[in-house]
Amino acid sequence: MIQGSPSWRAFVWLLVSTIMLGLAFLALAYLISVQVKEHSTAAGIAVGVWLFFVIVFDFPLMGSLVASQGRLGAGIFSGLLLLNPADIYRLFNLTSFENIRALSGMAGLSAAVRFSPAVLLAALAAWCVVPLVVAIGIFQRREA
Repeated sequence: MIQGSPSWRAFVWLLVSTIMLGLAFLALAYLISVQVKEHSTAAGIAVGVWLFFVIVFDFPLMGSLVASQGRLGAGIFSGLLLLNPADIYRLFNLTSFENIRALSGMAGLSAAVRFSPAVLLAALAAWCVVPLVVAIGIFQRREA
């Protein structure tokens, strides 16, 4: 993929994934904006969606993991993480590179989460494309 030292590769992929995360939330904001009439309403909802994904989403997920006393399967837990672009971003950047995985203490998580870096990037790309395509479809129907 990218040549150079592991630290430089990790840094470049951090930049790429950060841009992708921003594009994912931008695509969600476009989707929201085509569904409401007021600009201020769209901005407020977009901030609420961002807060939900960045802060709120993980609380019920962790709660269900604790309530099930670890019996929630790793596959189910991993799959639920793909429902959040912020979690995909975290997983990719904390588990994809050996030196970062060791320093961040995420070695155990990377063993439990069975997604390759390519799958995580593809999922993040889907978060960029799918809301945008849906927003374009809604916008085109309104214009017709």
